Amino acid sequence: MKLGSLELASPFILSPLESVSDAAFRRLCWSLGAGFTWTEMIRARGLVRNNKSTIDLIDSFDADVPTGVQLMVANEKELEEALAKLDALAATTHPHFKNLRAVDLNFGCPSPEVIKVGAGPALLKRHHKLKAIFQVLRAWKQRTALPIGAVTAKVRLGLNRAEMDQKVILPIVDLANELLDGLTVHARHAREESTTPAHWEAIAEAKQRATVPVIGNGDVVSADSARKLMQETGCDAVMIARGAIRSPWLFRELTGRGPGQPTLAELEAAEAEWTRRATELQSKPKYFEWHREGFRRIRARLSGQAVSGTGLPANEHMR
Repeated sequence: MKLGSLELASPFILSPLESVSDAAFRRLCWSLGAGFTWTEMIRARGLVRNNKSTIDLIDSFDADVPTGVQLMVANEKELEEALAKLDALAATTHPHFKNLRAVDLNFGCPSPEVIKVGAGPALLKRHHKLKAIFQVLRAWKQRTALPIGAVTAKVRLGLNRAEMDQKVILPIVDLANELLDGLTVHARHAREESTTPAHWEAIAEAKQRATVPVIGNGDVVSADSARKLMQETGCDAVMIARGAIRSPWLFRELTGRGPGQPTLAELEAAEAEWTRRATELQSKPKYFEWHREGFRRIRARLSGQAVSGTGLPANEHMR
């Protein structure tokens, strides 16, 4: 599929996953068939304040893997300053920042601390504010020296059930048609957990109204569910979160390259390669902690052992 000027090798996209989406994991998912990958969500305020731990999350070392940065912003001024910071970082000799292909704005993170500062889903009903934010992003795309092929946004269905019932995202679709290159719809409102069935009908409504690509998100944990989502909603692509965490080999199954679970030999090779790359790229300790546990859980399932819990990182952004 095409997203802006980007030609995606497949319509299956790795979601921005907090504590998961490091460069080495993105490389694994891409090698298995992911058409595009995202950094974990970056707080624009931390970027503007030159927070090192925030800047280090923009780990776009790998020029071969198509990667975008996802920003969480509260207003258009904050976004303008964050984008200027990206330009400044890209002008340095550091390889972190030169390979970004897209920017996405997050209006879906349900964390109370995000909502409290008026960001994320708190902005979904403020259409004039969103338009100003989108205009800043569009103008920056036209002047930046970075190889940005697409600017997009990710939305939930509203801050709560009332906003979802009011269909607050439909005017956002109109704004995306005017100013963005695509829109991801996470088919839950911000008060719903990941265990709540996603409202795929809202993705279908957005698709009917959209002239830009619509990326569906929610309850895709297998090749069958991905196909069903695309058939029922007509969405152009699928963003995958929990399914990729459970097994990155899901991308292989989605693209018809092989089964959705690895052999033990494939798992061992992938873990060794991930460790090598993550060490070389100086991934943060939280990534080592998460992926070592993730590989262990896959190994346990392949060995027929019981695996307790959800296997999801314990943070609000994964809801």
